[in-house]
Amino acid sequence: MVPSAEAKSIGAAMSIARHGDTVRVKEGVYRESIFIAPGVALVSDTPLRAVLDGKGRGTIVTMGTNAAIVGFEVRNGTIGILSSSAQTTISQCRISRNHQSGIMCVGALPRIEDNFIVFNKGSGIQGWDVRTTSGSINHNTIAFNNNHGIALGGVSTVTVENNIIAFNDQFGIKPGDETVRVELINNNLYQNARLGSTLPADNISSDPLFTDAKRYNFSLLKESQSIGLGRDNQNLGARAF
Repeated sequence: MVPSAEAKSIGAAMSIARHGDTVRVKEGVYRESIFIAPGVALVSDTPLRAVLDGKGRGTIVTMGTNAAIVGFEVRNGTIGILSSSAQTTISQCRISRNHQSGIMCVGALPRIEDNFIVFNKGSGIQGWDVRTTSGSINHNTIAFNNNHGIALGGVSTVTVENNIIAFNDQFGIKPGDETVRVELINNNLYQNARLGSTLPADNISSDPLFTDAKRYNFSLLKESQSIGLGRDNQNLGARAF
């Protein structure tokens, strides 16, 4: 547990963690940049109440191979979370107000699931040479970012499923060139400033009707067409946790 007598900071806990360990973190604001060691899960004891604050500069979280981060708010860095390792997981986090991308992934796609990726000054998710193998972009709310919702480049093949991608200043999904392949399944892409192409069947463009986005309440009003529309019959976007 952080903080504790053994580890007063998350970085200190990571220095002694071993593959297969789970490091649990109490609620509070932690102004540090961290590397999650290979095979280690970093878990907030209370969802979104443990905050990693980047103090306005640098990458806040760097993921090791088979590492996971669950339940954190990650804010105010240059890049919120960087993953260039295989089989990483980013889940149930709020990644916001970073000066560039919320999540940047290179070479392998993480399992990106049930996150609020919002109000970043760059793109919500930036990927290069990423492929959907063990990774996925599933059930996220990606909204109000100053660039694209999702931007992809290099040789990338990605499945984007059950997400709400809305109110981003540029494309909802921006494929960089002809070597990028994106499969869209049951998403809601709404009022992004530019549309890359006509939406495939089973995707919609409808106001998600967030309860109060300015106050980070991205739950859906009962009139929302995103309710129950997931391929799994659950709500689109990040699910309650």
